[in-house]
Amino acid sequence: MFKKINKVKSTALIGIDFGSSSIKAIAMSKGKGTFQIDAVAEVQIAKGLIVDNHFEDIIKLTEIIKQLRKNFPASYKNAAIAVTGTDVITKVISMSAELSELDLETQVEIEAENSIPFPLDEIFLDFEVLGPNPNNPELNNVLISAARKETVLSQADCVNSAGLKTKVVDIASHALARACQLVLLREDYDKGIAVIDIGASSMTLNVMYQGEVIFSRSKNHGGDVCTQMMVDHYGFKFAEAEKLKIEKSWPVDCDIDVMAPFINMTINHLRFDLRMFTNAPDNINIDKVILTGGCQLLPDLPIQLADELALKVEIADPFIGFEYKNSSDRVLLKEVGAKYMKALGLALRGVQ
Repeated sequence: MFKKINKVKSTALIGIDFGSSSIKAIAMSKGKGTFQIDAVAEVQIAKGLIVDNHFEDIIKLTEIIKQLRKNFPASYKNAAIAVTGTDVITKVISMSAELSELDLETQVEIEAENSIPFPLDEIFLDFEVLGPNPNNPELNNVLISAARKETVLSQADCVNSAGLKTKVVDIASHALARACQLVLLREDYDKGIAVIDIGASSMTLNVMYQGEVIFSRSKNHGGDVCTQMMVDHYGFKFAEAEKLKIEKSWPVDCDIDVMAPFINMTINHLRFDLRMFTNAPDNINIDKVILTGGCQLLPDLPIQLADELALKVEIADPFIGFEYKNSSDRVLLKEVGAKYMKALGLALRGVQ
C-alpha cells in the first residue's frame, strides 16, 4: 500500500520535468560545500504528446527521452520525475504524536479511504511527518500524498524504456518548493511566500510557509494562451507565433494588442487565486511572490504583477554561486534558469 513516492534516497539523479511543450532536465552533484551543474538539456515536443499531464504516445516520448539522455554523462543512470494535476492529491492532517509507525500507517490509510476520491487499489499512497502541530504539541502534522498508479507508471515506464531507471517519483509542487528553498532568505521562513509557476499550458499557485506548501491551485492558463492570441490577432500559424514569442521579435503593436491583454488576464487569475487563499479562516498574509516557469520571461509581467498586487515580486534565480561543468550551462541558466526550477528540485533529491 505505502509506495514511497517521496522518501527514496538516491545519488546521481537526472531531474526530469515533463511539460506540455518541452521536457527539461538537470543533472547536478555536490562537492566542497557547493552544488555543481553537470548538464542541462531541453527538448521541444509536439503538441498533443502530453495533455493535462497524461502521456498520450509512450513510444514517441520514449524516443525523445533517449535523445535528451545524450546530453548527460554516462554515469547518470537514474532519474527523478514528478506527477501533478488532478491525479495527485496532497493533504495535511493532524494525528497523535504517540502513534507508532505501524499505527500511523493504519490511520493514514483510514484517512485516505475517507477523504481521497480514488479507490485505494488504484493509487500509490505516501505520508511524511512534518513535525509538531503549532497549536497542539500532542499532535503531529502529517502530509499525505496520493497519486494514481496509472499516471505514475506511465511516466516511469517511459523513462525506464529510454534506458534510465526511475528512482524517485515526487509531487511537482514539492519539487518546486525544494528548489525555491535556495532563493528564500532566512527571514522568509515565517512568512507566506507565493510561488507562481507559469508554463505553456498551466499556471500553478503554491503558497509556502515554514518550508512547506500549505496551499496549491492550478488552472489551464499559460503561454499557449498568449500564442493563440497572437495567432488570432495576426493570422500567424501557431508554430510561427510561438517562435516570435520566444525570440521576443513580435510586431511593434503586439505589446498593446496582445501582450498587455494577456498579462492583465494573468494578473486577474492570480488575484482571484490569492484572494481564495487569504480569505480562508486563519490563513497567513502573503509577503512575497516568486515567479518560475518559462512564461514569466515575458516583458513587463513581473513589474505589472508587483504594481497590481502591491507585493514584492522576484524571478527565481537559484543558481547563483553554483559551479558548472560546462560554461554554456552557466550562460543558459543565467538567462532562463527560472523555467528549470522543477527539474532542479528533482535533481536535488540526489544530493541532499
